[in-house]
Amino acid sequence: MTVNIPTYFHESFPEDDIVHNINGNTVVLLNRQNETEKSKINLTQHLIAFGIEGEKYFHSLDDDTILYKNEAIFLKRGLFLTTEKVLESNNYKSILFFVDDNLLLDFFNRNGKYFMHLNTKEVPKSYFKFKNSPNLEAYINSLLPYFESENLLTEPLFKVKFEELLLNLVLNDKEHAFKNFLINLNKKNSYNLSEFMNDNFTRNLRIEDFAYLNGMSVSSFKRNFEKTFHLTPAKWLKEKRIEKAKFLLQASDKNVSEVAMEVGFENPSHFIQVFKSHYGVTPKKYQEKSNQ
Repeated sequence: MTVNIPTYFHESFPEDDIVHNINGNTVVLLNRQNETEKSKINLTQHLIAFGIEGEKYFHSLDDDTILYKNEAIFLKRGLFLTTEKVLESNNYKSILFFVDDNLLLDFFNRNGKYFMHLNTKEVPKSYFKFKNSPNLEAYINSLLPYFESENLLTEPLFKVKFEELLLNLVLNDKEHAFKNFLINLNKKNSYNLSEFMNDNFTRNLRIEDFAYLNGMSVSSFKRNFEKTFHLTPAKWLKEKRIEKAKFLLQASDKNVSEVAMEVGFENPSHFIQVFKSHYGVTPKKYQEKSNQ
């Protein structure tokens, strides 16, 4: 059976694990007393894992790797096999951060200027490791007190600790794999959003619908949209639809209602109002003048 992660931690409530859900972000202190059999997992979000005690084996399409004490690993969302090994402490323990593209892109938008000069060749592996270092070990130890009480890891503290986490990973990213991943994620996000919107602006969808289809919250969608197009989604959609309507009124025999539907206006009256506000004449009069 394949286990969907992090959904599993919200639905199963494992007895020995401590799970924080902060504004849709999941942070887990994983605690195992016994070795586990090989498990099939489907990561629906990216995972950043820290080893505290014992060893964890990850098996991906690329190869196999082991997470040791005071190391970190970043796994891209996807399918993995995992096994937990209990060593001399008779315990396996790790801290798990589940993150989506929006959190990583927000971090990149504020800090990417410091490493944009790197070679941005796509990193083929589905994971990358961060070796033990004094600052990484200190960060891991600083997280443990926040699992002593459910109320300790508040949203403001989560934001601070998450920012510190990503900065630590950048500092320990000796082979630039994580930084290149962030750079390519930013490029991919901007390119896909631009392509998607230019292909779909005539569909009768709300901004909320466009956000959902792009896997973003409305606020993240608006932020990424304005970064890509330098306009708000509402203004950009109106201008693109009216521009397309103008062309159809000139170049086709379709009536006003047909044009309105084709460019994404469900209500012809609303289309007429918007068109007149934009061009100073009704669509019908504009069409008549164009055909003279």
